[in-house]
Amino acid sequence: MDKKNLSFLIFLITLLFLILIIHRIGFSNLYVAIRNANPEYLMLAVMFYISTIFVRTLKWQIFVNGIKKVPFFSLLAISLAGSFIDITAPGPQIAGSPLKAYFLSKKIGVNKTICLSTVIIERITGIFMLSFLGMCSTFFVLIFIHNFPTPLKVIMGLVWLLIICVPVMGYILKKKYKGKGFRGKAIISRIYYFGPFSFLRNKFKTLQTFDDYITLKIGEFAQTSLKLSNDRKKVGLNIILSFIAWMLIFTTTYTLFLSIGYPVSFFAVMIVVSLSTFLSYFFFIPGGAGITELLMISLYISLGISSAVAASVALLDRFIFYVFSIVVGYISLTYLNIKYGSLPDPS
Repeated sequence: MDKKNLSFLIFLITLLFLILIIHRIGFSNLYVAIRNANPEYLMLAVMFYISTIFVRTLKWQIFVNGIKKVPFFSLLAISLAGSFIDITAPGPQIAGSPLKAYFLSKKIGVNKTICLSTVIIERITGIFMLSFLGMCSTFFVLIFIHNFPTPLKVIMGLVWLLIICVPVMGYILKKKYKGKGFRGKAIISRIYYFGPFSFLRNKFKTLQTFDDYITLKIGEFAQTSLKLSNDRKKVGLNIILSFIAWMLIFTTTYTLFLSIGYPVSFFAVMIVVSLSTFLSYFFFIPGGAGITELLMISLYISLGISSAVAASVALLDRFIFYVFSIVVGYISLTYLNIKYGSLPDPS
């Protein structure tokens, strides 16, 4: 079974579990809880989420300005368009990166590879903060939450195992191939002569031309990435802004609890939101749809929160996320396609 079919199967199973949980809670109870939510708190939650989008765009702008000054709202539109691709493509929400690099390149007239380096460096600081929060939350749940569902504890244990195994395997492979030549030429050759990639052979008439092009682009990417990552002030400020962005996300969820008149610990919100988001990255499902909501509801219930309240907050939380990621993101993408032209088809 290929990755795409596996992702779809996991999505269907997760969605089924989510529907069963909501059915057990009672659709009417869920509807009443959401209908009675305080609209002022709901608007405040939306404002907190919008603030998160602004902070994340500012994070990216810090690195972009290291290459060329760009207006904030131009980057905001590109960032929202990238979020739309992230949320609709399978995987850990990185598919929008090339699109962001493409439109940034159109905006500032700089090589797409260099633009991509700004996207990747900014993503790395965000992933660093999410990984830190997620791993701390995983550790807390495994040690202190005894009534947490066993299947999800197994998943968290596997995630920890994966986190440990990846660097160990990297070290083993490094030792194994130490002193041996990197087979980059062979890999490039296989890509060039791969049947479905005929467009490469049309664009690059010889393997050497393609090899020179790849070498040039890797060099440009590495040089720009090194320059940006060596700027400790920019990297440090990005990590601080990542923390602020997550605090705003936690505050968004906390405000949703207040909207339905259910006081809850801010620390509990931090645990649930960071852990559910962190674990959803390990499932190749677009935007973590279904799995994130399921994890949120299960975690809230495990922390002693009413099931109806848990489901109401989780669904409201994700509804806000989907509105901005899909609806606003699609509008932004349409605007950018009209202004700059759509991302070219490689075929």
